Amino acid sequence: MTPESRQHAESLERVQRGLADLAVDAMWEQDPAMEQRYGTAGRRIWRAELASRVAHLVEAVAAGRPELFEGNAGWARAALTAREVPDSDVRAHLAALAKVLRDELPAEPAAAAASIVERAIDAPAHIDASRSILDDHASDATLARLYLLHLLQRERDQAARIVLEARRGGMQPAQVCARIVMPALAEIGRMWHMHEASIADEHACTAATTAILAQLRLDSPRAPSNGRRALCCSVGGDMHEIGIRVVADLLELDGWDVEYLGANTPAGEVVGSLEPDLDPRARPFDLLVLGASTTLSLRATTDTIAAVRAMPGGGRIPVMVGGAPFRAVPDLWKSVGADACAPCIEDAVARANALVGSRAR
Repeated sequence: MTPESRQHAESLERVQRGLADLAVDAMWEQDPAMEQRYGTAGRRIWRAELASRVAHLVEAVAAGRPELFEGNAGWARAALTAREVPDSDVRAHLAALAKVLRDELPAEPAAAAASIVERAIDAPAHIDASRSILDDHASDATLARLYLLHLLQRERDQAARIVLEARRGGMQPAQVCARIVMPALAEIGRMWHMHEASIADEHACTAATTAILAQLRLDSPRAPSNGRRALCCSVGGDMHEIGIRVVADLLELDGWDVEYLGANTPAGEVVGSLEPDLDPRARPFDLLVLGASTTLSLRATTDTIAAVRAMPGGGRIPVMVGGAPFRAVPDLWKSVGADACAPCIEDAVARANALVGSRAR
């Protein structure tokens, strides 16, 4: 992220609520039939959609990565189509947003933001969210489908049996997580997005998985200590923690000493945890691992890394990031100031060991 892109994003963020309101007004003025199609709740519904678009646009502008907004718009198009919203209306809400951006913002931030939205209007609908993520005939996909089925039926013990039997059958913990657990959670996320599952379903699956992962960790032998120490957490504002929890567990099983802070960890708390311990016998941290589950966490990730770099000795601590935005844009980790990225759970421990091993203490 550059100072200029951050400045443009902040200009956009300061007026994002007003932009959503103005874009809704523009939609209704352009097409008076909107009132008939969507009724009295129509303006409220589209205002929420536009507020979400603007929030993701802010992060895409800050990062200078139009593809991030394009991905969000693609998922929105898929979700709205599943709810029988005409594609013409989906395109219209993006066109209204682009117009308002050019009309209301100063020239430079307007051009930066509107060009990203206009690119998304014309982008092909490349996201087929109607297709299951688990629509695969591989044996691991079958296990993931069974795991998810038990979770949806609130059969936590049966879901745990799938995971633990796979482990005892020879799958390594990282393989179990990457090939069974995480794809199943991604699928319940897709189902919620497409209105095929409820919020209660998603919460129940997540809560059960948290308990099952604890069982998996206890059922897996830990390697002898390798003398390395890691701090793991999700960045401030990011309430998701299963991905970073899995990475922390896998590092610990590999012999690392791990301090796990969980979700939504402010930058100041990360810095405070990394500062030298008053106990002279305490080892300094060898690695910081940050999780960012959505595009909305990108500036928080950048700011956390910058805060770490600014602390005394912070430049010597390598930072590895992971999460959905970094899978979508392979070199995005460079934009937030990280030293490496673990796009896949199976690669996380190897990436961590390689990153720390490549640095002289």
